Amino acid sequence: MRCIVSPSADPVVNLAAEEVFFRNGKEDILFLYSNSPSVIIGKHQVTLAEVNPVMIAENNIKVIRRLSGGGAVYHDSGNLNFSFHKTVADPAKTSFGDFSEPIVKVLKTMGIDATSNARNDIIFDGKKLSGHAQHVFRNRVLSHGTLLINSDLTHLSRALKRESGQFEGKGIPSVRSMVSSLSEITGNTISVESVIQHIVQHIQQENPSARISTLFNEMIAEIEMLARTKYSTWEWNYGYSPPYRFCNSIDTGENTTLGCELTVEKGVITEALLTGNYISSGQLKGIENQLAGLRHSPCAIIPFAESVLPENRGVAFERLLL
Repeated sequence: MRCIVSPSADPVVNLAAEEVFFRNGKEDILFLYSNSPSVIIGKHQVTLAEVNPVMIAENNIKVIRRLSGGGAVYHDSGNLNFSFHKTVADPAKTSFGDFSEPIVKVLKTMGIDATSNARNDIIFDGKKLSGHAQHVFRNRVLSHGTLLINSDLTHLSRALKRESGQFEGKGIPSVRSMVSSLSEITGNTISVESVIQHIVQHIQQENPSARISTLFNEMIAEIEMLARTKYSTWEWNYGYSPPYRFCNSIDTGENTTLGCELTVEKGVITEALLTGNYISSGQLKGIENQLAGLRHSPCAIIPFAESVLPENRGVAFERLLL
């Protein structure tokens, strides 16, 4: 086994590295990394359905789609990600427990009596410490998860909480859970680096031949290319979303309302219907026509709303369309 500790905090680079290790790795790998603030969504999710779009835009929080399924998670410098890559004889005979158990054992050595539940989460006192997801291709298994150590749980909650709007489609919604962190449990500040040391020590005890590395070495060029051409693109992070219908309505005050129904395919609005008396019906019809063909994401909607209805009136449209 090879244990690689990422030298990067860029979620785009680290998710690209996961895919390269998974597809091209010839050995068993444990990849450990910690990202700057970001929301990582499952492969089959509708991006906007999983985040607070205004909050992530205001705080420059990246939203990135990963290779595996499952729900959305929040990453920051207080969260450690563990990523197992293994070649197996029969993927059907592997389980989440095969990969979460080493982490549970490490936590027990730290005095934290954590367990795994039926949903493959690592929990303590009923609260979630770690979520887990898998991706399988032929005989190669990627099994990865988060571990909340001293994350900003307030930011986590806000980033993953939508305030309004309904999504209809085949996207896989996240299952929300009560969460906790290792530092919150112990009452002491625990560093990501110290947990990495505990995990590496456990791996070396279980696998005396394990090699420890902090570099991507021969794979760095491929990782950088994949980060640039896939994981940093709108087409993957937003456009890969399954088709959906988005409905929303807001009270704009002074006895006026706004409503919308958007049909979205590959992240792009194909049809728009606007209702309400906030502005004239003629203006609404003109905006409907302009919305068709626009990307349904903060980077497109926010400047659009400000251009068609400047100042505070544009803010109402941002809230409505996102």
